[in-house]
Amino acid sequence: MEKVTVKPGPKISDYKSYSVLQNVISNFLSKAKEHIPVIGERTIWNINSTAQGGGVAEMLPSQMRIMREMGMNVEWLVMQTEDQRFFDLTKRIHNAIHGHGDGNYSEEDRAVYNEVNLSNANKALEHIRDGDIVIIHDPQPAGMVELLKQKRNIQTIWRCHIGLDSSTDVTAAAWNFLKPTISNYDHHVFSLPEYVPEYIGKDYSIITPAIDPLSHKNRTLHMHKCIGILHHSGIINQRNPVIYDHYENRVKRVRPDGRLGNPDDLTEMDLIYRPVITQISRWDRLKGWMPLMEAFIKVKNGVSRYDVGSVHHKRVIAARLVLAGPDPGFVKDDPEGQAVLEELVEFYKSLNFDLQKDIAILLLPMDSAKENALIVNALQRSSSIVVQNSIQEGFGLTATEAMWKQVPILVSSAAGLKYQVNNEVNGKIISDAEDVDLLADTLDQMLSLPKVREKWSFNGQTRVLEKFTLFSQLSNWLELYAKMATT
Repeated sequence: MEKVTVKPGPKISDYKSYSVLQNVISNFLSKAKEHIPVIGERTIWNINSTAQGGGVAEMLPSQMRIMREMGMNVEWLVMQTEDQRFFDLTKRIHNAIHGHGDGNYSEEDRAVYNEVNLSNANKALEHIRDGDIVIIHDPQPAGMVELLKQKRNIQTIWRCHIGLDSSTDVTAAAWNFLKPTISNYDHHVFSLPEYVPEYIGKDYSIITPAIDPLSHKNRTLHMHKCIGILHHSGIINQRNPVIYDHYENRVKRVRPDGRLGNPDDLTEMDLIYRPVITQISRWDRLKGWMPLMEAFIKVKNGVSRYDVGSVHHKRVIAARLVLAGPDPGFVKDDPEGQAVLEELVEFYKSLNFDLQKDIAILLLPMDSAKENALIVNALQRSSSIVVQNSIQEGFGLTATEAMWKQVPILVSSAAGLKYQVNNEVNGKIISDAEDVDLLADTLDQMLSLPKVREKWSFNGQTRVLEKFTLFSQLSNWLELYAKMATT
């Protein structure tokens, strides 16, 4: 069990200096004044499975900094294990909750799950005291709750960030596997009402994920800064004048033979000069990587439909696709990442050179969380369209991030994404993430309508301001903590 240190970051006064955030901050401070005295000196503990990679690890530092500034005691523990069987199992559970897999779990699965959680619970007990509130995130550490409640007089919350808006035999099997565990919690929090399993009853709240507008991933990057980050990370060629040195750990691009190299080894990417379609996610089959690549190829191969020399003909010829994700070795709780990446690379190797040079599969370094976040920020801001083509998606903060940056988005109809996007108001929704023809036609249409994309992108930021900022989320959490403190 590792206790995570959260580095200093923006303070409330920094957020208040942005006029667009003042209303939501004012509402938050009003709730904080009411609820924090009720919460008192008790410590709020967050426990999850990884300190980097994924939405939980991204959201917690900002939440903790603000709550600590308000005088609250908030800490973060990350579970640890060397037993790869555990993460193989929890990845199967993750996929099953999204409706994929066979839903079969053995006695050995149960034994592995319980053993790892018991070991981590014993370590957590070295930190947790009577009266504290413990929030455990997602299925991986959920099994810690029974021992924690046996040994400490605490209030417990299970925060589930995943789900599916329909029930199948596979999803039911996953929820049944978790039932003996999550039924022991005092309260449950889900991202959408559709994700709540029937046996939970009424002991749940809905709190949507949210972004931190001043985090390195979302802060404003003016043109010279954005281009500079693309230079420093190796994505585009370095050109004088140079203010900062290259990052020590730079982005790697898949070469035609499948090996990794520098992004410009194949050909200069020139992202700042071209229409760029970008998806940034974990290497997960549920992110819809392969249909997106196939759809982009279909768009490129269909360019002959347009008059040679027409503006749209030139757009399609110039367009490039960026598929970016973390180096799989850094995301310990996602053992399928390497296999998914290898599948994409094998398909990429089969393409002709003209297509290979227009598709960039990028591995983003995670040695520095700050640099990784800035690279994602710069990639999103230099994109013409950001896509989140998830077959299933619990929420999809990558879409929220792009909307905040006023970048046009194309998303699937996965529940978490369609909750954020109003179709043809602040983005575009497609009905089937695996329908390559539909996806290709939609990408082609969006490329042809820059003024429409501009309108959607403006409305997208407004949507985020109304619903999905850090302070809206924290207001809901404070209300829940106060409720739990008096139970």
